[in-house]
Amino acid sequence: MPNLPLYQELHDHILQYINSHEYPENGLLPSERDMCQMYKVSRSTVRQALTLLEEEHMVYTIHGIGTFVKPKVFEQSLSQFYTFTDDLKNKNISFHSQVLSYEMIPLSRSLALKLRADRRETYHKLVRLCSARDYPLVIETAYLPKNRFVHIDVDIVKKQPLYDYLSAKYGLKVDRATETFIPILPDSEQCELLKISPRIPCILLERFSYEEDCLVEYTSSVVRGDKYVFKIELNNEK
Repeated sequence: MPNLPLYQELHDHILQYINSHEYPENGLLPSERDMCQMYKVSRSTVRQALTLLEEEHMVYTIHGIGTFVKPKVFEQSLSQFYTFTDDLKNKNISFHSQVLSYEMIPLSRSLALKLRADRRETYHKLVRLCSARDYPLVIETAYLPKNRFVHIDVDIVKKQPLYDYLSAKYGLKVDRATETFIPILPDSEQCELLKISPRIPCILLERFSYEEDCLVEYTSSVVRGDKYVFKIELNNEK
């Protein structure tokens, strides 16, 4: 076999480092000048190797800063009702959630207005960290009305999806849901939980779930923007 071009050899070497996580996701690669010195090649060779990696969606460049390792992403279809757990399980992706906190709360004025609920009502507040393939993906905060769900067994929720538990115990059947997506920058606590830097954007996903036109769940989720892609297919039927 003929010898590979220098840029291809360099490409393969960098790719090996990416796949072995020696160059971690969202990590900054050595500068072009440093690579020239490390591998004893010209700057044009380095640029050819990086261009090829970018074409393969393995890296991305921020002008004036450098080239970074592009993270692998999970795709979520919005064409039907979904939960993160069920969707990832259907794709044979290992998934688990960790309960961060649970409490019974009265509604604040702002939350009561958002939910169009009486402030005298009591709600369950459940905060979970959802991960896939050991990547933390979502910080999920769920609010559930006590007048619909009298008791939440947190020990059980730690072991199975929330919707499965509510369906089995309370016969929950969600008829419809509305969602909004808002781009945000994570705060320090969210960065720590999701293991990301403050420069990584996130998506604030708010879901209102209804059962026979009654609100039975409000969930506010902070989703990693570098790991999750939402996709919808539109049909123009006449």
